[in-house]
Amino acid sequence: MLTAQQQLFVQALEELNISQIKQLLADGLNPNFVDFEKGPVISVWSDGLFKWWEEVCEAYEAGQALSAEQKQEKLAIHLEILDTLIAAKVNLHLWDAEEIYGPLWDAASAACVPAVQRLLDENVDPNTKDEDGLTILSSISDLFFDCDFDEINWAEALEEEKQTLELLRSRGAKMSKELN
Repeated sequence: MLTAQQQLFVQALEELNISQIKQLLADGLNPNFVDFEKGPVISVWSDGLFKWWEEVCEAYEAGQALSAEQKQEKLAIHLEILDTLIAAKVNLHLWDAEEIYGPLWDAASAACVPAVQRLLDENVDPNTKDEDGLTILSSISDLFFDCDFDEINWAEALEEEKQTLELLRSRGAKMSKELN
């Protein structure tokens, strides 16, 4: 059962209330706890990132793609929260027990290059495997394109998807078959 402070923290994460997040951390809250319904704190953060990506995708589908500035503006709060969590020493290496994914997979599946970059800069392993034995690179390639990284037709990719996968690759991410 979560303490009152932990409940407030989860709520603040969901509401993107950075001032409340910072206040609770300043009051000594340890961000390394698990909400048994929502997972580790970092997973609650990444759920908000998915909402950003859904908004970006919906704009593409409507033929009204967001400008780079609009995407950055909407993303800024998510990145500020991530930086705040990192500064508070949140465990970035936790994987959600139910879904078998961690924050790097989550950020990559949201095609969020700045978050992927930040997590890689914090030495999150890009070659962690999920319960199916897939690395993040293979899993995300399959998620986006129903194939492995080396089979992607880049003409079908959104720019964010391409940049995310290429960033992972440039930082040492391997396809599952390369590690077997």
